[in-house]
Amino acid sequence: MAMVAFLQTGQDCFVRTTLWAHFTGSALLIDHTGTRVLLNHHRALDRWLHFGGHADGDPDLFAVAQRELAEESGITACVPLIDGPFDIDIHPIPYNAKRNEPAHLHYDVRYLFRMTTDVPFAISDESIAMRWCRYEEARTLAASETFTRMLDKWRAAVKA
Repeated sequence: MAMVAFLQTGQDCFVRTTLWAHFTGSALLIDHTGTRVLLNHHRALDRWLHFGGHADGDPDLFAVAQRELAEESGITACVPLIDGPFDIDIHPIPYNAKRNEPAHLHYDVRYLFRMTTDVPFAISDESIAMRWCRYEEARTLAASETFTRMLDKWRAAVKA
């Protein structure tokens, strides 16, 4: 409901210059067997996360998630596992001194992707490291309840 209300305010909610909050698109990537997830040790947040980022004016959040996944991991050989968003979340982002960005909210629309073939990943400048994890290990690395929820949804989607 809060996401719809934000959309209806008339603010440009797809650009980061709307400082208090903006929409983002994210991707959770699983391997072609569905048994492992690729996690990204995010440099700025110093946490293990999924892939994603700012819409930069693009209201097509699926395209944003796909683009961010490719930019951050180098992987394009993947397809959505389900039609439409896999998860949605509103979460706080702390103040970024390097960019002088105030603390704000990300209205995050998340998609689940499965690799179509086994290809290596490439670590971008936004990451410290990346690694493939099975469900149990990913849950131990999860830094938030919303990330754990996403991992649980991945496991349920693969079992279905």
